[in-house]
Amino acid sequence: MKLSVKALIFFVLSTSVLSAQQLNKKWPVLKTYEGKYIDEVAMPLGGIGTGTVSIGGKGDLRDWEIMNRGALGYLPAFKFVRPTIANGPFFALYYKEQNKEAAVKVLEGPVSTKDYYGDWGADAVNSGFPRFEETTFSAAYPLAQVNFKHKDVPVDVRLEAFNPLIMGDADKSGIPVAVLRYVITNNTNKPIETSLVGMVPNYIGVDGWTGSPKDNYNDYKESNGIKGLYMYSEGVDKKDTNWGTMALTTTSNGDISYRTSWARLGWNWTFREFWDDFIADGKLTDHPESKKVTKNDGKTTFIGGHNVKDNKKIETPPATLAVKQVLQPGESKTVTFMLTWHFPNRRAWDHGTHNGGGGKEIVGNYYTTLYQDAWAVAEQTATSLEALENKTVDFVSSLASSDIPYVLKEAGLFNLNNLRSQTVFRTADGLPFGFEGTGSIKGTKIGADKSSGWGFGTCTHVWNYESTTSFVFGDLATKFREVEFLHSVNDNGGQSHRVGLPIKKRGIDYKKWAADGQMGTLIKVYRDWQLSGDDEKLKKMWPNIKKVMAFAWTGIWDVNKDGVMEGRQHNTMDIKYVGPNPQMAAWYLGALKASEKMAHHLKDKAFAKECRGLYEKGRKWIDGNLFNGEFYEHHIPEGASKVAQLGKGCLVDQLVGQYLSHTAGLGYVLDKEHVQTTLKSIMKYNYVDNFNEHFNTFRSFALANEAGLVMASYPKEGTLLDFPFPYYTELMTGFEYSTAAHMIYEGQVENGLQIFKDIRNRYDGFKRNPFNEGEYGHRYARAMAAWAGILAYTGFQYSAVDHSMSFNAKNGVFFWSNGYQYGTLEVLDSALGKKVILTSKNGDLMLSSFILNDFGKIEFKKEKTFIKGESIPFVVSKK
Repeated sequence: MKLSVKALIFFVLSTSVLSAQQLNKKWPVLKTYEGKYIDEVAMPLGGIGTGTVSIGGKGDLRDWEIMNRGALGYLPAFKFVRPTIANGPFFALYYKEQNKEAAVKVLEGPVSTKDYYGDWGADAVNSGFPRFEETTFSAAYPLAQVNFKHKDVPVDVRLEAFNPLIMGDADKSGIPVAVLRYVITNNTNKPIETSLVGMVPNYIGVDGWTGSPKDNYNDYKESNGIKGLYMYSEGVDKKDTNWGTMALTTTSNGDISYRTSWARLGWNWTFREFWDDFIADGKLTDHPESKKVTKNDGKTTFIGGHNVKDNKKIETPPATLAVKQVLQPGESKTVTFMLTWHFPNRRAWDHGTHNGGGGKEIVGNYYTTLYQDAWAVAEQTATSLEALENKTVDFVSSLASSDIPYVLKEAGLFNLNNLRSQTVFRTADGLPFGFEGTGSIKGTKIGADKSSGWGFGTCTHVWNYESTTSFVFGDLATKFREVEFLHSVNDNGGQSHRVGLPIKKRGIDYKKWAADGQMGTLIKVYRDWQLSGDDEKLKKMWPNIKKVMAFAWTGIWDVNKDGVMEGRQHNTMDIKYVGPNPQMAAWYLGALKASEKMAHHLKDKAFAKECRGLYEKGRKWIDGNLFNGEFYEHHIPEGASKVAQLGKGCLVDQLVGQYLSHTAGLGYVLDKEHVQTTLKSIMKYNYVDNFNEHFNTFRSFALANEAGLVMASYPKEGTLLDFPFPYYTELMTGFEYSTAAHMIYEGQVENGLQIFKDIRNRYDGFKRNPFNEGEYGHRYARAMAAWAGILAYTGFQYSAVDHSMSFNAKNGVFFWSNGYQYGTLEVLDSALGKKVILTSKNGDLMLSSFILNDFGKIEFKKEKTFIKGESIPFVVSKK
């Protein structure tokens, strides 16, 4: 297949950059961080529903969030004399040139100057290690490469870190593993001895918030091609959320040595004893009884080993594994480590609070039902690691090398990590759930005991914005819909917008309905049915889908059944709108249109007719009454309180229901010209290019010279309410992304791309972590609306119901994914119209028709099968 000019330039530039930076040429790179833009970088490594450990921009491991709770900022360490004199997880390099003294350096860049000055000197854990002078961090999520640089080190060192991301397969994308591959190259003309050592404290029993270790041990094991240390606890309660197992393993055939613990010598001697042992020859001595130290009082202070039952043993014994090898001149060798974990006792979120995760009942973790323990995770992953890596690389490369604007690819991919953070989990039965965001141990004002997960219940009015799951993990998306329509619908048709756990006992305990949340789930269930083509699941959910739709007029919103919501409408602004408003109107119209189409397919003609009638009446009234010539307004009924309302403001996401309808292939639910004019007005009135002069009454997600779209503006004189809805002066990335993607859908590409760029410039690695866009907590679910930028730019639509695909008619090579298959599509000029070359890379694709938007359509004479791996050309004639 020919490469487009842009794709060829991408390939050439990427290749030259990779060569200059000594990167893995098979791995794609979307962005490289260096210099001051490295400090805040931390990319999570972990699967869907497993928790994560993050690889920092300097090569360090941080944010250990593997024990069933979000704990951003937590770093497990074992401590002796002072709280800040501690050793945390690290990897280090031993090297020895001929006729020279050996040296050891931790595989991390310089300590940040922000950590220079604490209560006991530098605040950074492991700050006393010699380390590298500089690092660069190159990434295309979930693939990260860290280059370590030091002028006096005779070898090049590169870390390649990832967790498998297999598009369309949530199970294989849900492996609790961080793969850490170190590549070492000898730059001299003489052999060099090298040894890589990794240390992880066995901190089972402590999740960063609560708990304590008890009788923790590490055993060395070998099996099925892996060697390493198995971490477990004999004292932590086996029903505790912090009970489980961990493993640090390697697939290397080098000279392996290990320590199951370190010596407990007090003061700084423990660290010194380890250092002297390792720097002597690059190997570790386990249980060094010969090195026991006897002090003047006659007491022996070294305690270690499994069988020594002494209350002075190290509570979090460091599992330490080393691989030694000799590099010949110019030779490169790799050492692959795997960090795996297995913590089965997830508890239900506690009800009645937005900040939970510590309920009484155990709901379990799906991933732990697939493996016996952390060692089994390592064994099974090792046997298929090459295939898992290749599939991950192919998926990411297909997107990264396409002609989609860079910033859309970065925003879409980097925010996909939210789905594989502690924001999301799967209970033992495989059903998925999500917080709005996760907590940080670094200083929350809400309270440490309740902020590991923020916004419980897979909150519908938050999760409705995201467009990532459906197009990357269709199997998981349909399970989210099962939760919404099989487990959270009340008898009256009200849909609990925060679902309870355990799901079968408490799914509908939270009896509060959100107008936007409930209407949005109807658009999503239509979208996911179209992508999957699964009629059986649709039929199973249909009775509740009808109840949820009908609740709009049998409940409290559209009580006069005219297609317009006038009642008290709880929504994502955490207030209740009173009176007709554009935000709820677009959701409602999209839901009516989606329900009509599903009803037609299932031959429920009466309900289809009912929905169609309401849709037509509602659309006519909204366009005729709420559009003011520039944007849509909220009409507050006479005599009603104006406190915490929108009023005549220009709302950033007033058309969010139209945005989601576009992603679902529903077309326009409001007048096209009104929609496009409104988006231009949002850019005109809500865009702030410098926040130095912006007055904000609430949370600040943009400061100083940063730019973005604020939640609301009041451009017409005298329209600003005394007490508007609380977030009106803020900005939040999920709202920005959905609006920007909508602009791109409407052909306002320059404005849409500008907003995407503004967001990613705020999360630049210097000011904020590019892998953590927050709102109400970290790694916020709404930010996954970013994937819609890819959909909007390409114009991609797919229906497995009628086997059709649509794309914009731009020339170039573009990426596509429908949640089950993915591939590329190349569009070229042809004498007969447009030549299209379609490739499916993950499974066979069935098509009956193909549309180039605003250009032409081809109906295949008989259904065409695009076999996995084949590139099939065809021509679309201009209509």
